[in-house]
Amino acid sequence: MYTIGQLSKKTGVTVRTLDYYDEIGLIKPSSKTEGGHRLYMDNDVMTLERVLALKYMGFSLEKMKDVLNESTSTWQQSIQHQLEMVQREQDRLKTLEQALTGISYAIEFEGEINWSMIFGTIRLFQQAPEDALQQYKGYLSDEEMRKIMDINAGMSEDDIAEWTGIIHDIKNNLEIDPGSEKAQQLAERWMNQADNMFEQDEELLSDMWEALQNLKEGIAFYPMDQDVINFIERALTIKYAHREVKK
Repeated sequence: MYTIGQLSKKTGVTVRTLDYYDEIGLIKPSSKTEGGHRLYMDNDVMTLERVLALKYMGFSLEKMKDVLNESTSTWQQSIQHQLEMVQREQDRLKTLEQALTGISYAIEFEGEINWSMIFGTIRLFQQAPEDALQQYKGYLSDEEMRKIMDINAGMSEDDIAEWTGIIHDIKNNLEIDPGSEKAQQLAERWMNQADNMFEQDEELLSDMWEALQNLKEGIAFYPMDQDVINFIERALTIKYAHREVKK
């Protein structure tokens, strides 16, 4: 038998916590001394160990009460449900991480807090692909929209830094001649990065570019905006015209 102090020392659970578990009926001592001191048996220790395991797995105290009285097969079901909940939480945190990373780069990119952009980014990550990219419906198939969302979700910090870096350089050179060597280099950098992002999927890239040319806005392609798209469009038009002349 163990006194509450001995049980606390053996398991590392504070006396205050053991008091609370007793109070709510989660772990009650098997007996008491004549003086009213609580005594815990080995089976009480085993129950406490189960509680600690369930606590580690994220079960609430109320759910623990139910699980402790369940059969082995029901335990398995409860743990499976808990696992699914944890996986959903992991997905939520991953999405949150992506949103925060994007917002952080956007603030660095713009040099100020753009609340409209932040709200748009949060909405983008909260929505299903078909909803988030609804404005592109006439240009992109459902499969293409999901692929774009997957690409956004899978971008590393280096990818985001490279992408925003290219757009930043273009924005700093919007007034230069689109036929100049520098403008052509910027457009080429943009095309190469887009090719890498879209894994050389020429059909997807073509459809996306058509959507951008016609809509010229959308948080899904931030920090692309109308000025950047017009710059790239003019530079690429000249680039392809020169190719035709050479042929």
